[in-house]
Order: sequence, then structure tokens, then C-alpha cells
Amino acid sequence: MGSGSDPGLRLDQVITKPARGCRRRAFLPAVIARMSDATIIILLSMITTGLMLGMIFSLVAVGVTIIYGSIWMPNAANGQFFLLAALLLWSASVSWGLHPALAALIIIGLSVPFSYALEILLIRRFYDVPNRNISYFVLSLGITQILAGIFSITYGIWSDQFQLPPLVGGLTMLGPFPMVNNRLAAMLIAALLLVALFTLLRYHRYGRALRAVFQNREAAALRGVDVRAVYRMSFMLGNAVVFAGGVLFACAYSFDFSIAWTMAITAFAIMIIGGPGSVLGALVIGMVFGLTQAAVSIFASPTIAAFSYLGAMLVILLFRPSGLFAR
Repeated sequence: MGSGSDPGLRLDQVITKPARGCRRRAFLPAVIARMSDATIIILLSMITTGLMLGMIFSLVAVGVTIIYGSIWMPNAANGQFFLLAALLLWSASVSWGLHPALAALIIIGLSVPFSYALEILLIRRFYDVPNRNISYFVLSLGITQILAGIFSITYGIWSDQFQLPPLVGGLTMLGPFPMVNNRLAAMLIAALLLVALFTLLRYHRYGRALRAVFQNREAAALRGVDVRAVYRMSFMLGNAVVFAGGVLFACAYSFDFSIAWTMAITAFAIMIIGGPGSVLGALVIGMVFGLTQAAVSIFASPTIAAFSYLGAMLVILLFRPSGLFAR
């Protein structure tokens, strides 16, 4: 470990070949032992931030993928739904005095009747429309503009930056790196949600019906699957997952209105690269995006990471239009 007289080693100086006769399994501990505290803190910060962002990205991208894979709706309003959840959590916690954990549960629960109302009033009217993905995209753009306008004349008057009280207080030391318990709790909850979601989609009867609709709607209907019920459940589940991502992000970080557009673009890029309709692709690429953004942010602006997402999306569209994990 570094000390006051040891300025420490740069990261590129640390990764060296093991000495002759040194066992391979002893190489990693030897490398860590030669790192300075500052280097270890940077690495742990990058890893924890990358995991946190990756899980948030994965949650939102999975929600977008479920909706697109089932009803062919490219939901451009996912970023505004994400922001809506974060703003409602801020109101419930700061203005109404609810504990953030209780407020988060209430808001995620409210996403179900909210989505059900949208499905009845708007979404189901386009189920039988030819090329309905175009109609849905235009519809979701309209929802996006309406919500953005509402936010600007309500929350925009109060503040341009929002921060919640922590879920839990204190720090947890990971070696020399102090991990804020609030972010650690949000990261663990996000991980549990991803595991629960994957289990639901993999082993539950609804998950099997959803996969059947993903693969072939007509064949699923012939086998007795209520396709319209799957559409309705998918819209509600997908939006609930997006809301969950919004409340967890708000618990872990301060935010402003720009997060809606950033998240919308990121979620679409993840879905396209992973493969439209591929939940596994959304999970994997979301984690890759989070770790990439954390790593790039150490050496450059996070904006460069966002441009790298778009560049990767264009390359994938050129050489594999169906995505990396498409079947």
C-alpha cells in the first residue's frame, strides 16, 4: 500500500508480468499489494459506479424491450416515465415527508394503474393497425412532449436540481474506499429486482407466454395464449420496471430534467445493440454500458461515453441489424 513517502504507481505501471517462478495465482494479490491507496480507490469507485449505472440501464432497457417485443411499441416516452417516477419520489420524500423506501414502493405500485389507464385509453386502439410500431412511436413522442411540458411548468418552477434524503445513512469501507450505504442499498435492490425479473420471465407461466408472443404471435394464439392479455401485462410490467429504475436512480444520485432524454437514448441504444425483444441482451449490454460510462468518465467527460453508445449502435446496425443477442 502507498504511504506518505510513496506517491504510488500509475495504473499502467501496475500491470506487469509476474516474476520468473512466481505462481500465476499469486500475481493478482501481488499487483494489488503494489497499488497505492489512490489507485485502489479509483478502481473501486469505477467498479461500483459502473455496476450501479449498469443495473439502472439494464432495468430501463429491459422495460423498453418487454414492451417493444410484445406489442411492437418503440416507447420514446420511457425517459419521461423514468423522470416522472424520480420526481414523484422527490415530492413524496421532500414535500410530504415520507420515507424514501415507502414512497418508492407506493410510486412503483401506482405505475400499474397509470399504465392500465394508458393501455385502455390509447395503446389498445392500435393493436390491429398495420405498421403499428410507427403509430406507437408517434404516440409516445406526443406523450413525451406532454409530460415534458407539465414538468417544466410545475417542477421547473421549484428547482433545476433534485436530491432526495438517503435511504440509509453511513458508510461501508471496501478496503480504503468509502462506499455510501445509500448507493450500496440502491445497488443491492436493483440487483434483486433484476434477478426477480429474470426468474419471472424465465420460469413463470406469464414469462413463457411472453416468450411465445415474442417469437410468433399467431402460433402463440393457436396454442391458447391470450395475446391481448399478454400485451396488457407487458405494457404494465415494462413501465413498472422503468419506474423502478427511476426511483432507484433518484435514491442514488441527484438529477435534473436532462436525465429523461439521456435515459431514453441510452435505453434505445441498449435495446438495439442487444437485440429488439431480447431481455438477455438488454441485461448484458446494459451492464456493459454502465461499466463503460464509469471507466470513460475517469479519463474524459461522460458525454463522450454517450457518443460512444451511439457510435456502437450505428456499427451494430450496419453489420448486425437484428442485434447481438437476437434469435
